[in-house]
Amino acid sequence: MTQTVIAHKYCLIAALSMAMWACGASGSSSVNSTSASPANSGTTSTPATTSTPATTSAPATTSATKPATTSTPATAQATEKSISGFVSCTGTSDDAEGVARAFAAASHEAFTLIVDCPVRLHIGDDIARTIFIDDGTTVQFTGAGKFIVDNVLHPAFVIANSSGIVLTNWNVEYDASLPVNWKTGGYENSGVFVASTGNAPAAGAFNDGPLMKWLTANRAITFDGTQGDLAPIWTGPSNMSAVFFITGDTSNVTVTGMRIYAPGSSGGDRFVPMAFSLSANYTSNQVVTTATPRTTAHVAVPHDLTFTNIDLDGTYMGWQGNAQNVVFDTIRSHRYSDLQDANGGTVGGVGKWFAPPHLFYLNYLTTGDPGLFNKNIRIHNVVDSGPRIGVARDKGGSDTISGYALSLKIGAVDSTVDQYTSNRPDGFMDVLDSDGLTVSNVTATYDSAFVNNLYPGWRWPQAPYKNLIFENITLTDTAASSIQMPIASATQASNDDIVLSNVTAVIHRWAGAGLPVPAFAGLDNSISVAISELDNGSRIMSSDVSGLQVTLQASPATVVAGTATQLTWTSKDATGCTAAGAWGGAMSSGGSRMVQEALTGAYSFALNCKNSSNSSSVAMPLVVN
Repeated sequence: MTQTVIAHKYCLIAALSMAMWACGASGSSSVNSTSASPANSGTTSTPATTSTPATTSAPATTSATKPATTSTPATAQATEKSISGFVSCTGTSDDAEGVARAFAAASHEAFTLIVDCPVRLHIGDDIARTIFIDDGTTVQFTGAGKFIVDNVLHPAFVIANSSGIVLTNWNVEYDASLPVNWKTGGYENSGVFVASTGNAPAAGAFNDGPLMKWLTANRAITFDGTQGDLAPIWTGPSNMSAVFFITGDTSNVTVTGMRIYAPGSSGGDRFVPMAFSLSANYTSNQVVTTATPRTTAHVAVPHDLTFTNIDLDGTYMGWQGNAQNVVFDTIRSHRYSDLQDANGGTVGGVGKWFAPPHLFYLNYLTTGDPGLFNKNIRIHNVVDSGPRIGVARDKGGSDTISGYALSLKIGAVDSTVDQYTSNRPDGFMDVLDSDGLTVSNVTATYDSAFVNNLYPGWRWPQAPYKNLIFENITLTDTAASSIQMPIASATQASNDDIVLSNVTAVIHRWAGAGLPVPAFAGLDNSISVAISELDNGSRIMSSDVSGLQVTLQASPATVVAGTATQLTWTSKDATGCTAAGAWGGAMSSGGSRMVQEALTGAYSFALNCKNSSNSSSVAMPLVVN
C-alpha cells in the first residue's frame, strides 16, 4: 500500500527564495516555526522554517498522560533486568519493538534495564519505529551489550519533556547512510510507504506525526491547529537525523561512558549524522495554538544535563542545539566528516542541505525570550583529534558559501570552555552571541588550505559580544602559507568588554594583506595577541585597549649574538609612545629600528602608547643565542 503526500506550498516558496536549511523537510509548524536550535551553520542567518500539513502517523505510545515534568532524581534502581527477556540478542534480527517494550517496562523507576547482548534496531526511514525514553528510565550496558541503529532522517531515540534518565556505558553502532539528495521520494510509516515530493520527508513527517502524538498522549499538550498548521517546534532535517533527539522540558538526564560510532570500515558517506540534538519545545499540560508565544511560559529548553566520558568516532555533528545547566566533561572525538556520497562527492548534500557539522554547535534564538538562551554551559576536557575524512564543502570562486566544519561553534550566557584540544583542519571556533563566556587553556591546529583559504581558524560571525574572556590559547595554521588571518577581526561596534590574554597564533608564512593582526571594535576591550611566523622567524606582539592599538614586530625574533634584528611598530589612536626595557625613550607613533645585542640571553623590548583615555603596552621577547 502506498500513500501520497504533496509538498506544501510554503516549501516551494522557501526553495524559490534560496532559504538554505529553512524549508527542511516536508512537514513542520508553519506559523510558529522559528526554532532556537536548527543547525544553520552558514555564514548568514537562515530564515524561519516554513511548513507542510501534518502527516499520518503511527498511534502514539499508550502510557498514561503525565502532569508537567518535575525533576526526578537520576539514580539507578535496585532491581535489574536483562534486555534478553525482551529481545533475541542475536545482533542481526530486528529487535526494535522489543527494545521499545523494554524501555517502557523500565520507565518510572521500575527497574534498571541491563543491555548485555548485541541488539539490532531496524529503524530506517520508518517514522513509527523511533524509541521514546520516558521518565525515570535507567539503562546500563555491560559485557557484549550493543545497540546497532540505522535511523535515517528521524531519530533513533527521543527524550521529550522527560526527567530522571540515566544512560550508562552505552555502546551504539550506526549502520546507515544519510541520503545526499534530500528528495527521497517518501518514507515509511508502520511498514507502509508514503510517497512525498517534499524535502527530507521523513523528518517533517516524524515531527508532525509520532512526536506530536506522543506529546499529546503522554504530556497533555493539545495542538490546536484550527487557525493554521501546528506541530512541535521544528528543528530542521539535520537535527531530526540525530541518534538522540532531546527536546523541550527535559531535565536531570545523565549520560556517561557512552560510545557512538560508525564501523571502522565505514566511509564518510556512512557516518553518524548527529549524536545529540538539543532543542526547545512546548511544555506539558497546555493548549498550543498558532498564537502561543515562544516564551518560558509555554516553551522550555533541555536543562540539567550531564554528558561525561563520551567517545564519538565516525560522526558529522556531535551536539547541536539549545540547553541550560549542562556539563560536558571528558569528551573524545575521532573520525569526523561532512555529508557526502560514496565517492566522497556532493559534500554537504545536494544543494548543501545538511548543516555544516561541528563537534559542538550550541546556539539559540537571539531575538527570543532571554529565559530560553543557552546558559550555564560547562565544556571541559575535550580532545577533538580527528582524522578528517573527505574534503571541505565550499570550494570558493563560483561555488556557494555555506560554512565549514570547525570544532566549536558556541553562543552562551555565563558559560565556560576549558582544557580543549582540536586538531580539525577545518578550524577551531566560531563565537556566537554571548555574554559571560570564558574560553581557556586551548591548543588548536587547523589547515587554512584545507578549507580552500576561505575561512580563518577563529571567527566572530554573530554579535553582540559582552563580558568575554579568552585566555591561554594557542592556534596554529599548518598551511604552507596563510591568506586569511588566524584570528578574524570583531568589528561590531556593540562589542563590550572582550578580553584576550596570552593568546598566540602561529603561521608558516603570511601571504595576506597587511599584518595578520585582528582588530576589535567596541568598548572596554583588552586584546593581547602574539603572532609567530615560522618561515622567517618573525613575531608580532599586539595590544588593543578600547581601540588604542599598538603592534610591535621583530624580524626575526631569535638571532645570533652580534646580529641585528629589525623592530617595527605601529599604533592607532595614540597621542604618544614610550619605549622601555632593552630600549628606551620617547618614540614616534610608528617606525622601525635596527637593534643588536652582543651578549646571549633574553631581552625584552617594551612599548607603551597612550591617549587621553587609555594606555596600551606590548613587550617583545628577543632571544639572542
